[in-house]
Amino acid sequence: MSEEEKNAGSELDQPQAVSPEPPPPPPPAAPNAAAGLSQTEKTAEERKALLANTLQGQVASGARIESQGDFQAVVVKGHRVNHLLHFFIGLFTLGIRWIVWFFIAIFGGEERR
Repeated sequence: MSEEEKNAGSELDQPQAVSPEPPPPPPPAAPNAAAGLSQTEKTAEERKALLANTLQGQVASGARIESQGDFQAVVVKGHRVNHLLHFFIGLFTLGIRWIVWFFIAIFGGEERR
């Protein structure tokens, strides 16, 4: 064995100093963490504000609010089917309009959410 091989072998046998990496920084605290709430839980004021913003968007898109509480609301989209009008039109068209009326009554009308 040559000298280089001996020195290389002795270098492998000796433990080398490894500098430890610093720990990663802690994640930023959630705004509600001080109050003891998780990130998914909202305060009552936040929930009311979210509902108000959502309802404002729904009304702007053509819906109307049927009823509203503190944390929930019933929103209605669409229009009522005028059954009396469809009945009389059906009389004048000898019942042909009643086929259309049937499908409008089934699939049309108001949608509540």
